[in-house]
Amino acid sequence: MAPTVSVDKLVLEYKDVPLSVFYRFFMRVLLQKYKVRWRVYRKLYCYQFHIRMGKGEYLHVFYKNFREKEGFLHTLRLETRPEYYERLSEIWEWLRQKASRVEFVSCDIAYDVPFSLENVVVMSRDIRRSLHLYKTTRYFGVPHQRKQNGYCRVYDKKQELWDRHGIQMEGELTRIEIVYKPAENIELTHIRDCPPEQNKQYYAAVITDWAAMKPKKAEQIRNIQNGTNLYTRYIREGVKKELASQYVLDFNGLARKEWERILEPVYTAVLGVA
Repeated sequence: MAPTVSVDKLVLEYKDVPLSVFYRFFMRVLLQKYKVRWRVYRKLYCYQFHIRMGKGEYLHVFYKNFREKEGFLHTLRLETRPEYYERLSEIWEWLRQKASRVEFVSCDIAYDVPFSLENVVVMSRDIRRSLHLYKTTRYFGVPHQRKQNGYCRVYDKKQELWDRHGIQMEGELTRIEIVYKPAENIELTHIRDCPPEQNKQYYAAVITDWAAMKPKKAEQIRNIQNGTNLYTRYIREGVKKELASQYVLDFNGLARKEWERILEPVYTAVLGVA
């Protein structure tokens, strides 16, 4: 029943990129004959365009943060899944030579557990991080915190695969997705030495046998799951003791074990090294 770890989205920034290089970058993408949607002056960036490279494959590009008001060198931001960076590796090599450095900004770490959603318990270690429900999905944080470190959602991945992609799978699958965003950007060459440590943000356990749970504790767990009652720290610690006999997730260990494997396609495509 070992959980698997992946990255759903990874954000990079190329620093000190001239506007002329950004336009040349855009033209090189157009020559690839991908579907491109261009936008100007939206939200945090002056320029942005979005590329569809294939079924379900995307790349979001942003240039010149509104806070960068002086000079001719600006930030170029990329957002996509790690494996999609390989699709434009020749362009990344060229772009890396034009920028002063490439930095890691954030990524969404996905922990997939082969159990149903009702068997997965997740608790924020910060009681101020509120739990919200939308349909069956649990959100730790409000919408405007979506890109902040520690934002988390827990949902039925099996159902999502069917609803969005028409994929039917055997068994159950629940995904715990947590944003990893260091306080400051880290140079991409160093990020493999900085795996996420998310045990300090969340406690998670999988209930493999409800019958083994005391009725009162089982009720408290269900209330925590649906946000009916978050309880005091004392009661929550009692719930954790009850869950110790079940399967407790070690986010730090899971991420550390897979971190270099997850980053390998990005290192190969963007930096030209394995």
